Amino acid sequence: MVKHNNVLQSSHLRKHWQRRVKCFFNKKAHKKIRSDNRAKKATAMFPRPISKLRPLVTCQTQKFAGKVKFGRGFSLAELKEAKLTPAFAQTVGISVDHRRHNKSADMQDANVKRLNDYKAKLILFPKHEGKLKKGEIADSSAEKVKAAAQNKTTGVFGLPAVDKSLEKAALTKEMKAQKTYAKLRQARIDARYNGKRIKAAKEAEEKKK
Repeated sequence: MVKHNNVLQSSHLRKHWQRRVKCFFNKKAHKKIRSDNRAKKATAMFPRPISKLRPLVTCQTQKFAGKVKFGRGFSLAELKEAKLTPAFAQTVGISVDHRRHNKSADMQDANVKRLNDYKAKLILFPKHEGKLKKGEIADSSAEKVKAAAQNKTTGVFGLPAVDKSLEKAALTKEMKAQKTYAKLRQARIDARYNGKRIKAAKEAEEKKK
C-alpha cells in the first residue's frame, strides 16, 4: 500500500498481449506434415527398422518404479550373455550403453531374451551378393532377403502389455472382524516410543543390579 502523501504508482498493465498471442489454427496441417516426414524417413531407411533395438528398464523414483520403459542401450553384461560384442551390436541396429549396470536378474534375463529374439528374426543383408559370411550373426540367404519387410515398431519389439485388471474376492467374517486402523495406529505408537522403552528397560535393569 501507498504510504504518506506520495504519487500513485503506474501499474503498467497494458502489455499489448494481442501482438504476442499465438493461435495454432494449423494444428491438423502440422499433424499431416509430421506424418509425411515419418513416412519419408521410413522410406529412406528401408529395409532397416525405423528405430534401434532398445532394452527394457524400470522407471526411477518410488512413484514410477512399477512402470517399464525403453532404456538408452543394452549393458555390456547383457550383450556378453547374448554372445555379442558391443562393436558388432552397434552395426546391426542394437543400441549399447557401456555405463549401464544390471541390478535386477529378472530384467537382465528379459533383455537377453530380447537380444536372442532379435538375432533369430534379423535378416542380415550380405555385403557382396552370393558371398555369405558367418559371424556373431550369419548373413541371410537370398530367399530371406527377398522376403524382408520393414519393422516400423518403436524399439523393434514393443513394450510388454500391462494387465491392470484386479481379481475380486469375497469379504469373509475374519476380514470384517479385523481392526486394521487400530493395528496401524498401535504400530505407529510402538515405533515412536521404541527408543524410550528400550532406555527405560536398561535403566530398570541397572537399578536392580
